[in-house]
Amino acid sequence: MLHPITYYRLARWFFLRRIPLLSRIIQRLNVLVFHCYIPYTVEIGEGFEVGYWGIGIVVHARVKIGRNVFVSHYVTIGGRTGRANPPTIKDNVYIAAGAKVLGDIVIGEGSVIGANAVVLHDVPPRTIVAGVPAKVIREDIDVREYTGWPKG
Repeated sequence: MLHPITYYRLARWFFLRRIPLLSRIIQRLNVLVFHCYIPYTVEIGEGFEVGYWGIGIVVHARVKIGRNVFVSHYVTIGGRTGRANPPTIKDNVYIAAGAKVLGDIVIGEGSVIGANAVVLHDVPPRTIVAGVPAKVIREDIDVREYTGWPKG
């Protein structure tokens, strides 16, 4: 099954069992095949999904991503720099195409990040942010109403 999340999970499995060479090889294959950089050191909860086979996704090596998070194509989360504190993404977050989440910030549970938004500050739970730099455009939302995710 060719999917970048499968490559990530396999590389993470080898990493947790202290087989670093295979982890690095699988991660490089993920970059070569899908142009998707999700390091095996990232902590990702179950239900993580990517759009369009993860093309152009870049995730910082120390990011923490919660459960049921959707990341669309060409999204950058924390970048590839050696910054000390990358972003943290809570559960049930939807990140639209081209968004950039940068800095030591927290994306609240049930939030939606709009397309091409540049998020530089914390995002409160259950909000929609959009723009450059991103600003709150709607509060107290149900993420399923704005994303098309199935109920339950």
